[in-house]
Amino acid sequence: MSTRGPITVLDVGGTHVRHARWSPEEGLGEVTDTPSPSRLRHPGMPLEELRGRLLGAICDAVPAGPAPVAALSFGAALDQRTGTVYGSAPLFGDETTPLDLPAALGALRPDVEWHVLNDVTAALLHYASHPRHHGRRKVLLLTVSSGIACRTIDLRTGAIATDPCGLQGEVGHLPAYTRLAGHDVELTCDCGRPGHVAAYSSGPGLRRMADVLRDRAPDRWQASSLGRAMAGGTSFEEALATALDHRDPLAAELLDAATAPVADVLRTALSLDPELDDLAVTGGVATGLGRHYKASLDRHFAEEGLYLTSDLAPRWLTDRVTVCAPGEANGLIGAGIGALRGTVTGAGNHATRRTRPARAHYAVVRDEAGLHYSPRPTPDPGPGDVLVAPMVAGVCGTDLQMLRGIRDDGAPVIGHEGVARIVAVGEDVQDPALHPGVPVVVNPTHPEDDSFLLGHNVDGLLQERALVPATAVRAGLVLPLPEVPPGVLGALVEPLAVARYAALALGEHRPRTLLVFGDGTVGHLAVRTARRWYGPDVRTVHVHHTPAGLVWSNCAPHSADVRLLSDGLSAERLARALGDGPLAVLIATPAPATLPALELALEAAAGTDTVVDLVGGLPRSAASDRVPGADLTEVRAANRAGRPQPPYVARFATASGHKVRILGHRGVAGEHLRYAAAELCRAPERYRDLVTHVVDLPGAVPLLARLATSTDRIVSGRRLVKMAVRMGEPS
Repeated sequence: MSTRGPITVLDVGGTHVRHARWSPEEGLGEVTDTPSPSRLRHPGMPLEELRGRLLGAICDAVPAGPAPVAALSFGAALDQRTGTVYGSAPLFGDETTPLDLPAALGALRPDVEWHVLNDVTAALLHYASHPRHHGRRKVLLLTVSSGIACRTIDLRTGAIATDPCGLQGEVGHLPAYTRLAGHDVELTCDCGRPGHVAAYSSGPGLRRMADVLRDRAPDRWQASSLGRAMAGGTSFEEALATALDHRDPLAAELLDAATAPVADVLRTALSLDPELDDLAVTGGVATGLGRHYKASLDRHFAEEGLYLTSDLAPRWLTDRVTVCAPGEANGLIGAGIGALRGTVTGAGNHATRRTRPARAHYAVVRDEAGLHYSPRPTPDPGPGDVLVAPMVAGVCGTDLQMLRGIRDDGAPVIGHEGVARIVAVGEDVQDPALHPGVPVVVNPTHPEDDSFLLGHNVDGLLQERALVPATAVRAGLVLPLPEVPPGVLGALVEPLAVARYAALALGEHRPRTLLVFGDGTVGHLAVRTARRWYGPDVRTVHVHHTPAGLVWSNCAPHSADVRLLSDGLSAERLARALGDGPLAVLIATPAPATLPALELALEAAAGTDTVVDLVGGLPRSAASDRVPGADLTEVRAANRAGRPQPPYVARFATASGHKVRILGHRGVAGEHLRYAAAELCRAPERYRDLVTHVVDLPGAVPLLARLATSTDRIVSGRRLVKMAVRMGEPS
């Protein structure tokens, strides 16, 4: 967005145009509600006049000012990638001539930054933002009002998938069937075709169903609470709600006939996608009738549920279906949320028109103002350079240290873990394997050139395009991958390579026990690869930094033989856990915890043949009284990007006179990265659970902002081990 100030948000439907000012800090301001210039209200008005009036009403709602921003929740079948409106029966009847809505609005108000979302998408973004959805996989929102449609969001990625036309969930125009008063009913939808879901179940459809019932059963109608109330001048909506409150059987029959097609849609959706953890129904009809609408759906599900599932788990279907309370799925707020998320064509969220560089891409950028999702100029690769499109990137502990100000690395765009695809190469790139389309992993650490450290002093992978400079390309740091790890496992390539390097170095000493400090990604990877890389008889002891980490490990499918918590852990207790025989120690902790972990390990292992790998960071000139005279920072820096080979291992005498070998490493070699990628392809199920959180690029901003201000690793109700960020294509 071009502004952080309030956004004008609009909800445009067949009956009303509502607008207000909204911001995340101040919430939703006073809502102005005006009649919609639509086909529903003006059946005989020419299309061009309808559209002209509607565009004018939208533009008039946006106040002038510096860089105004407007976000529309628009009730139409529209291409989420471009904002092109294909059709809206309530707004335009059966007319399907495409309307480029952002362009039409931009022509009338070029001063405004326009964001256009389908109204169900907007409502879903608001509904899915509620904290109770944390930890859920997918949420479906179906709206029943003057029209009917639904949307599904994958909360693990933030994606609202669309088809090749940019559409999803136009269920109002699916074929449908229902009965009233013992006979089939055939009604025509507002789109002009007969027998659609919306013909029976929308607001206008429900009123037409009432007319059918009155004609077919006039005596019952006149005797019913519904019929008497309407005869007395009460509006249909109020009369129906009151009749249902009084348990009027004719009103219940009418509602059940109207909800039958909706129940069919929900039943089918859940049978096809059991990852739907919540199927919510909103809109004026469903929300207005509330508990009566839910009870009607439940009656359908009791009569005809899911094959076998409804017998074996009777509540599984009904417990997943909810009817929204008023305000739970607010399209005005959702439009504002969509505008803040920005343009994400790959996630199918919405279309926008804005001023941006001729060739630009989006990135998660950090600056004095904090973290934000912003466009950046897309560079052309110069001689020897390679331009890549990150596909998935991981967020690690050093990234969080940079965000918290613990590290002073200056790159505005962080991220050094992940896989990418080459999109362009500059002149003089000598490696014939590096050409557009090739999947690659970029080694973040240059063995010789301090000016290249990806995501630290060079812009990293949390962006849609990243330039790898010639110095890194010449050093062989852009590594083609024969096979890409499935899903988002590319976020684990670099940390698994670190665990591999450590295993090769420590495994030379044939340890009987592997002691791992740190419950981050590298620590978990070291534990679950120990018997494959150190030998089938090695014991593993895993010391956790946090109680939540220990709880997570206790429930994990691959955990250490002994699991301990560092807080209050004595050397005596740790020594008992280690047992006898050679010991390898891998310390993969945040920098402040590295020296305490080393000292505890040396005290517990006194007299035992011990080798230690300092994977975790260290302050400058780090030293310990337990290893007199050792510059541990220098020891750790002696091995860089896989050089030398074999790695340098320093030998020291501890303060108690025992011998200890210590090594460390900054970065890994290309062979370790390639091996790690191949391992993730060979055995993805061994590692999949370590990627606990998946977001898209704009969705990473609020999550990273929260992690930057808190050491709490509980996110969305569960322990964060590895966060993977899925990229979209530049829009």
